[in-house]
Amino acid sequence: MATDPEPAAGGGAETPPAWPRFALVDRSTLPEEIASRLLDLIRAEQLRPGDKLPAERELAAEMSVSRPVLREALRALAIMNVVEIRQGAGTYITALEPQQLISHLDFVFSKDPVALSQVIETRRIVEVGNVRLAAQRITPDELSDLDALLQRLQAAVDDADRFAELDIAFHDAVCEAAGNFLLVQFMRIINTLGRVSRERTGAAAATRRGALKDHETILTALRAHDPAAAAAAMEAHLTHVEAALASAVASAVRR
Repeated sequence: MATDPEPAAGGGAETPPAWPRFALVDRSTLPEEIASRLLDLIRAEQLRPGDKLPAERELAAEMSVSRPVLREALRALAIMNVVEIRQGAGTYITALEPQQLISHLDFVFSKDPVALSQVIETRRIVEVGNVRLAAQRITPDELSDLDALLQRLQAAVDDADRFAELDIAFHDAVCEAAGNFLLVQFMRIINTLGRVSRERTGAAAATRRGALKDHETILTALRAHDPAAAAAAMEAHLTHVEAALASAVASAVRR
């Protein structure tokens, strides 16, 4: 993406910016097609994080669409956190951070029991592997941090909101102990999507007390540097979480 043009040598006319080819859009599905075309340009790295889009009038003319239809497409991309519309300054491609891009999906997940169960499936795939690595690599300082987190979980067992925050912190700390940067990034995304399931399962005091025991078992296996025991403890914990979620969803349906 070109930067702001510089004056031509000798004080002549400015060279126009070299925009990517935005292409004409099929009028049958205008907003969707506009958004899809812009996403294609981002995937092809013709538009990059921080780039400013052409002025609305110019972009609408290039794609042969009306400005109201273009605005509708840009608003949809703004909801997805793909673009940022700055009043009076223009429209910019965002940093495209994974957490930012999925931050709005907690609403979708809150309405979709199947999506919630898929979060648990994903946690099982990622976290069981995480904890195996953590059992091999965890340091004394990291064990000390987990001890402190477990004590704080015990103190917060009657506070659902605080317990949920500390539960995420505990799982994050286990992931950090695995020493794998990519897994840490995956966990950040999973935690964003998993907040809704934690709100549902953590509302019951009995579920929080069960989760506390599960965390104690996980930490015992980590202290012993036993990958198999740590994996089994995490697997059991996520099975309990899945059962609690199914119960919570069933209760909501009966209401």
